[in-house]
Amino acid sequence: MHVRKKSDQRHGKRRRAEAAKSPPVSLVTTVFDACDGCATFLDSLPQQTRMPDEIVIVDAGSTDGTLEVIHRAMERNERIRLIERPGTNIAQGRNIGVGAATNEIILSTDSGCRLDPNWVERMVRPFEEDPGMELVAGFYKIAPESLTEAVVGTATMRGALDPVDPDEFNPSCRSMAYTKELWERVGGFPEFIKVDDTLFNFKLRRMQLNRRFVPDAIVHWRPRSTLASIYRQFRHYASWRGHTQLDAEGIRYNVRNLAACLVLALVGIWFPVVWWLLLASALYFYVFSFHHKSIRIARKLVTWRAYPLSILVHWAIVFGGISGYISATFQRLGDRERYRRCTEAYLAPFGAL
Repeated sequence: MHVRKKSDQRHGKRRRAEAAKSPPVSLVTTVFDACDGCATFLDSLPQQTRMPDEIVIVDAGSTDGTLEVIHRAMERNERIRLIERPGTNIAQGRNIGVGAATNEIILSTDSGCRLDPNWVERMVRPFEEDPGMELVAGFYKIAPESLTEAVVGTATMRGALDPVDPDEFNPSCRSMAYTKELWERVGGFPEFIKVDDTLFNFKLRRMQLNRRFVPDAIVHWRPRSTLASIYRQFRHYASWRGHTQLDAEGIRYNVRNLAACLVLALVGIWFPVVWWLLLASALYFYVFSFHHKSIRIARKLVTWRAYPLSILVHWAIVFGGISGYISATFQRLGDRERYRRCTEAYLAPFGAL
């Protein structure tokens, strides 16, 4: 016991010495009506081997008890700052938080995530080793509590089935770090669309940056638990493609497939033989196309029940994406000049259009 105590003291002194040499960092996150997830996030902060020097939380007007959870955490941790901005979208909230942060290095995560104990330390290390570091991409793992959540996470998370290519990996604000100077140079997060970090990443990919992928800097997140919530999630995700008409080839392919099936169904009213072609098309587009991946998911999760569930999850993803893309495209048509002007203003300086 005596030896262990001395070892712990030496380890604590070493950690404090390393923290003293480390550049100060601000962790920024946004939240809205996510009481349980926010509690999970806040509970993981004291477990960090290296605490952020500042934690900025921007709330968009929560009414479900989230604010009470944050206030209780503030009583235990004086580093937490709460900014209340009811009605702001996620991009506005991120920009408000980063703008209010007092440090040059910004850590970004989602308030529903549970941070690995070494997450902050590992995200900050590249900035310690290279003063010119601009962007660090961390990673994430799923923390499912049901088979549906496990299937959703395995089907949608990069790296769940195949290794991640660091050169092709687009970091999510779920696990990301960047300098405030880079945020200013990019123009912040795009506030004119709903899905902020995708277009932010779209721009970053076209800039020559000093960046690093840190696969062991992990946050844990819980996937959606119902088909309806998955549908709504991917409907939301697809909206940025409809608003900007960027990176939309995959969704347009799904739109064409659905349109073809609907035409076949209509023609089949007068020519019933066409129903066989409709059946073959539907089986190809909506079963066979997902068969191989669903088999792999079932094998990974070691249960045959994951196979049909995976097919259903892919349907929710595809039809949610189609719905979100079409809806956002009509919104763009209603205000074409605004979306065109905002997209060009955000991306054009780096030749992204």
